[in-house]
Amino acid sequence: MNITELSPQYFVSPQIEIADLEELKSQGFVVVVNNRPDGEVEDQPSSSEIQVAAEQAGLRYVYNPVDLKQLSSKEVAVQDEQIKANDKVFAFCRTGTRSSVLWVLAKQEDEMSFVTLVADVMKKGFDLGRCLPAMERLKKR
Repeated sequence: MNITELSPQYFVSPQIEIADLEELKSQGFVVVVNNRPDGEVEDQPSSSEIQVAAEQAGLRYVYNPVDLKQLSSKEVAVQDEQIKANDKVFAFCRTGTRSSVLWVLAKQEDEMSFVTLVADVMKKGFDLGRCLPAMERLKKR
C-alpha cells in the first residue's frame, strides 16, 4: 500500500485490496472510508466486499463515493464527520486524489487555509489542478 499522511489522524491511499484491511488494523486505523464509486473498473473490489472484510478486521467502514463532476457538500460532510471523530482515518479512492480533495474541503476555514491546504496536498504528490473547479464551488469564503 502507498499510504500518504495528510495529518496525524488522516491518511489517504490509492485503491486497496481486501487483504490490506488486516494490515490497516495493525497500523492503528479505526475507520476506512471508501471514496471510490463501485464499478469504475472491472477488477475493483466492491464496496460490500470491502465492508465485510473491514468489519471482520474490526474496522469501521464508511462508503462515501465521489464523482468530482457532481461533488456536493454532502460528501464533504460525511468525510468531515469521520475526521471530527478523532479516530485514525484511512481514506482511499483510485489514486488518493478524491480522498485528498475531501480532506481539504473539510479542513479549510477560509480562503487562506484553502490555498495552504491545496499547496500542502500537492507537495505530497496529488495533482489537484483538475479538481480545483469542483473544489472552488464548495470552498468556504
